[in-house]
Amino acid sequence: MALPDGRRESVPDRLRHLSTPPRTLRGQWEKPAVIAGLTNPSSLQAAQTFADEVAKASRFHVLPQKQVAQAIPNYPQLIKGPYASAYFEIDEDYAKTDVGRVREIQKQLGADYLYILWAPTSVQSGGKGLFFKNYPVVHVVAQFFEFPGGKEIGRGKYMIRFDDDRNEFVRDDLAAVAKEFAAKTSMPK
Repeated sequence: MALPDGRRESVPDRLRHLSTPPRTLRGQWEKPAVIAGLTNPSSLQAAQTFADEVAKASRFHVLPQKQVAQAIPNYPQLIKGPYASAYFEIDEDYAKTDVGRVREIQKQLGADYLYILWAPTSVQSGGKGLFFKNYPVVHVVAQFFEFPGGKEIGRGKYMIRFDDDRNEFVRDDLAAVAKEFAAKTSMPK
């Protein structure tokens, strides 16, 4: 796919992520948690993989997904997300997020920060070629909240590839998003 300036789109170009204020948010980032905002398998698996990749790429002490599942009854739970519709792409509307529900979940987890991601849609195009594989692409929208208070301090929208043969996300995509997230929050390893 060509970009507006004529360059070809590469995987990193598709992974624009997290707009944050240009300031250091806080010195001690002890317990961020990554959670799925939808109950579908794509959102849950993306949250699990992203939490692992953030832990590898940053100095964050990410709450393990096992602990998240123990603290939140019937995890994953539906959290109204920041979009109006999601078909071939996500129509973002950050005013739609149920911030009250976000605060309730934070109290259950005791996390200092919540990174919530929603993966409501995926798109498949083409097929396999002799020298390449055309992966389905999962669209993700995310918000990053700081506590106490539940203030949104970041948001992102990106796409990640899904490997049907291995039944998992392509880790390189989420690793790239995690590295960018770590850099933009001034927490890279």
